[in-house]
Amino acid sequence: MLAYPGNKQKNEISQRKVKLVKKNMRGAFAAGAIALTAMLTFSGCASDPKPTTDVLDIWVDKLEAVALEGSAAKFEEETGIKINLVIKEGDPIEDFKVAGPAGEGPDVILGAHDKVGALVADGLVAPIDLGSKKGDFRENAISAFTYDSNLYGMPYTIENIALVCNTEKVPSQPTWEDLKGVGVALSLNGGTGDPYHMYSIQTSFGSKVFKRDADGNYTSELDMANGGAEFANWLATEGAEVLDPESTWDSSVAALADGTKACWITGPWAQGAGDGAIDLKSGAYSIYSIPSVGGQDSVQFMGSRGFYISSYATDKLYAQKFVVDYVGTEEVQTAMFEAGGRIPAHKAAFEAASEDPIVKGFGAAGVKAEPMPAIPAMAAVWSAWGATEIAILQKKGDPAELWTKMIADIEAAIAG
Repeated sequence: MLAYPGNKQKNEISQRKVKLVKKNMRGAFAAGAIALTAMLTFSGCASDPKPTTDVLDIWVDKLEAVALEGSAAKFEEETGIKINLVIKEGDPIEDFKVAGPAGEGPDVILGAHDKVGALVADGLVAPIDLGSKKGDFRENAISAFTYDSNLYGMPYTIENIALVCNTEKVPSQPTWEDLKGVGVALSLNGGTGDPYHMYSIQTSFGSKVFKRDADGNYTSELDMANGGAEFANWLATEGAEVLDPESTWDSSVAALADGTKACWITGPWAQGAGDGAIDLKSGAYSIYSIPSVGGQDSVQFMGSRGFYISSYATDKLYAQKFVVDYVGTEEVQTAMFEAGGRIPAHKAAFEAASEDPIVKGFGAAGVKAEPMPAIPAMAAVWSAWGATEIAILQKKGDPAELWTKMIADIEAAIAG
């Protein structure tokens, strides 16, 4: 789960995920461990170097620990190295920053891709080589863990927003004109703004947050001026008629549940919202791509969670072998989906899970999604960005001038 200021919705829903694990799940996975591990292959050979450790520590959450039990057991059987699955609640990256250099951190840590820039800058993670398995994962998920043209993580999930609609009112992919007629909810966090959810509208005017270099790496040069004035003018006119700057998560849930609005721009974390009123698997709701407002492709942010190899790992080679050769398979990636319900980044695992309407809907809607920039400059954009969008919606000045000032303020913040 990605962290960014102003978007409270995901934090409000995140605690529900652990409750989705059935009490007997651990037993079910244990019973299937033999079948699962029989399908795993170890790419090593007689010339593999002797391990320099007899245990590898991996920091995971509860759901990931359940899914990795089988592969951990097989790895120990094959290599003699025990995999110690250490359950960490919340975001363990801050602990890792301290524990890693002190020699008390994990050999492998699971975390969100938007930490990669800071982790690389601090020398905390090592590059990873997926070899032939690189093509087994969605390109935008691989891109999410690529920093300065080097890959620093093996992705296992993808996450993006889409358009959730009442199936009866919107039986097929709508246009933006359709949405204006039936109503669309988008939470703006009670007047503090939410550029994350607004981004798919902004990009349809051609305005993206940062430019990229020839290799596809994000630079710290803003690309907000490209189509930005047009987007700002839209916010002040049609946007002000369609969007409520005081809208919240709760008001958006209520609007969709009671039919006041037929659609909602949100993410897979909306499953079960409103004390179960929003059931995305019931057939009452359909998941569509977010239609273009400005005429160009509507591109939303994508998040990914994956496996990092610590720079301080006791045996980087065998840490990578476990991640790539044991975990990076369709069977284990599918097991991770079954345990946690997170949409797989592994292509074959995604296909295997595609009967799930959440996987199918959000996965299809996110084909063009771009990784949220993991560069340090990203931290400088949120505050002014969200506040400016709200100011424009509330008609507190000339929209183009407000947008231009925002760009200057962000550039000054990036420059320090």
